[in-house]
Formats: sequence, C-alpha cells, structure tokens
Amino acid sequence: MGISVVMTILPPFTDFRGVPVTVMGLGTFGGGAGAVEFLSRRGAQVTVTDLRDARDLREEVSRLDQLDGPPIRWRLGEHRAEDFREAELVVVNPAVPLDSSWLELATVHGARLTTEIGLFWNLCPARTIAVTGSNGKSTTTA
Repeated sequence: MGISVVMTILPPFTDFRGVPVTVMGLGTFGGGAGAVEFLSRRGAQVTVTDLRDARDLREEVSRLDQLDGPPIRWRLGEHRAEDFREAELVVVNPAVPLDSSWLELATVHGARLTTEIGLFWNLCPARTIAVTGSNGKSTTTA
C-alpha cells in the first residue's frame, strides 16, 4: 500500500485516562495481557483484538475482565476496522508484521504505534540499558 509504519515515542501519553487504545494480539507469552492490565488500571479505554477465538483465550479474558478500570472491549476471532480507525494508540504484538494493513489503517487515522516493551521504555523514569544478541547476554550481565 506504500505507507511506512513506524513505532513512535510515547510522551505525552503519561495520562491514559479515557484514551482509546487497541491492543493487537494478546500474545503467547502474556505480553499483550500485561499491556492490557497496565493500560486498563490507568483508565484507558482498551480494545483487545486477536485472531484467536474466545475459547483459546478464555483464561486471559476471565482474568483481565476482573481488573479495576473501564470495561475491556473484546474483538476475538477477528479484527475490525473501527478498532484501528478510532484508536489513539495501538500496542502491537511482536508477532504482527509491520506491513499489516491494520497498522497502516491505524497510522493513516493518526494512531501512534508501540509495543509492550515500548510502553515500558518510554514511561520508565529510570536509566535503562539493553543487552541483545544471540550469545553472551547472561555472561555480559553477570
């Protein structure tokens, strides 16, 4: 489609109250669920969209529905255009390809894109470093 999708730096999103946020994919290892919990507890209007259906996600859905905060809107087994058009922020699961037409739709309508680690990275006040690579991370950080 020709539009480049770029993850963005978040501030001024330090107050999430009332902000429409779409979390795209709960993820296999709970990353999306962590983002949902973080944002919901801060008052965001969270929509979760995942191609897996409610049966596959029932444990996470049940747990997250118990959170204090605005009710979570669930779009399971599908994605819907309005969830990306209306979002101010989209939290993208790392498994989602950056050339996804859903991310392009969100970007065209003014949404900022980030990941779960992007939320942490941009909002954590502490000095942060990262060690990456295929080998030697444990040795380097020991």
